[in-house]
Amino acid sequence: MAIAEKKDLYTFPPAPDATSPEWPGTPIGAKNTITRTKGRTLVHDKTVDAKPGLFKRLLANAFEHIATAKETTYSHDVVIHGLRVRAITNSEHLIGYWKDNWYGVDEWQRITGQKPAATPDVLVVALGRVPSESEAAYYSRQNDTVIFFNTSYYGQLKSWVLGAVGRKLAVEYGIHSIHGAVVTKDGKGILYIAPTGTGKSTSTYGVMEFPGTRFHSDDWVYVRYAYRTKDGKILSPARILDGGEEVAKGYQTYAWLEDHRSSDATVIGRGLDDREVTASARELDVDHPEAHAYTSEKVFYLRSNLVENFPQAAFDMIRSRLENAPDVTPEFMTENKATIDAVAAKLTGMKRPPFDTMDEKTLRDMVGRFFAFENTRAMLDITTVFPKERVFTNPMEPARIHAVMLIKRNFDEDVVIERLSIDKFMARLLVGRTPAGTKEIVYNSYRAVDDKSERAWIDTIEAKGVAQMWSEYQKAKDKPETLNEEMEMFRMLFKSAAAYDLNTVLQKDKAVTSKMEAVHSTMRVIVKALDNTKDTFRYGIGEYRKLLD
Repeated sequence: MAIAEKKDLYTFPPAPDATSPEWPGTPIGAKNTITRTKGRTLVHDKTVDAKPGLFKRLLANAFEHIATAKETTYSHDVVIHGLRVRAITNSEHLIGYWKDNWYGVDEWQRITGQKPAATPDVLVVALGRVPSESEAAYYSRQNDTVIFFNTSYYGQLKSWVLGAVGRKLAVEYGIHSIHGAVVTKDGKGILYIAPTGTGKSTSTYGVMEFPGTRFHSDDWVYVRYAYRTKDGKILSPARILDGGEEVAKGYQTYAWLEDHRSSDATVIGRGLDDREVTASARELDVDHPEAHAYTSEKVFYLRSNLVENFPQAAFDMIRSRLENAPDVTPEFMTENKATIDAVAAKLTGMKRPPFDTMDEKTLRDMVGRFFAFENTRAMLDITTVFPKERVFTNPMEPARIHAVMLIKRNFDEDVVIERLSIDKFMARLLVGRTPAGTKEIVYNSYRAVDDKSERAWIDTIEAKGVAQMWSEYQKAKDKPETLNEEMEMFRMLFKSAAAYDLNTVLQKDKAVTSKMEAVHSTMRVIVKALDNTKDTFRYGIGEYRKLLD
């Protein structure tokens, strides 16, 4: 008997037994895998290093299972922003997505010309059917290792690995790992940062309808903050040597340079082409930093409900491996008839296989299955949606960020877009309130840190008033170092680009007749903001049309 979900609007086939972390779903696409866990594991421990002996025990249990279980174990190395990452798993689903998602070692070297390390910088071990362990996820910063037991949900695995890579890059190189998406228009990059369900992917794909745009990333980016020198070089600092001794490293370099503008210290960093560059501190224009974003994924792991607003994505999704695509009920098809009809009509109107010959019922069921469950995932090769020349296909090609959009969806507020001061920008990121009412620091619940301790500390300054949060943060002497690392880099982002608050609520406008119209108008608002040069820029639901006229 199928498992009913969400008022019987959709169902999943039942598990074959009590311990299977994954099993086949009703066919759709190249393959459809149902995972027992469809979100974060019940146990998710990022404080392994604070518990003596725990990491050793976890790793020993993992490798004992590999040695004794009579099952296939896979191992595959990939490169994520220059770091070599090895995955070891007994999940066919996870290894398939892993290989699709990232650049393999040979691919990376061929595309970028860079040779990665001979041994892994980060290790991830993900094993199912381990009887001695519960469903859980663990992270050790000291060992740069992620360990998952008894879960096959790729979303958490991917995000924790990106977080682990991000911590290493931040501490050692000052590179910022951001849960966000980027698109460029006329060479100017727009970085979207948002909680799930507020329109990050929709905004990225939506702006691509304008001329002069290029698609960069959908979910995660690595940002390098860089300075120009008087002789035209550009340098992203990684280390600073003063008198032969290291005085700052990674994310600590930015504040050091601001405090020692006339120093003759040697700054060692990377150029935008990732070649080593050195300069003296006094040569750098520290008042005008730049933010340059790099994509992390080869093929994007994203929600298949993208087809609601961008039906053309279905052409690649139908060839993709899918994760947790449900079966839909007649009630769902009835409730969502208008959307399903619109998407189906768009697909058949394009007169391209496989939808041009698909019978109506099969097509409509397929469309419904793509968006019935909000966390159904697919792998999307973006070059099948947009021409290659409109896509960043080299992971080491930078996109300079000119505008940052903190997206929210709050129908209780009438403000549509507003340029933010640093106080508002940093407070938004510290609080990180989601549409569900929960809080995610910098809208990223997958950071490789003890976010519970960070949140407890943030609550103490939030209690003094949101308007005072940034000033209180700056005065505090006891802030967690991992939070200091994160916010220091967001401070650099604010210095490097114009920051905006974007509220995706144009459906409140009674003159807007459909969701698609609301999306299109929101995209026009974003493009107008990208071209804005004024510090004061604020439009509400009653005035935004003046911006578009």
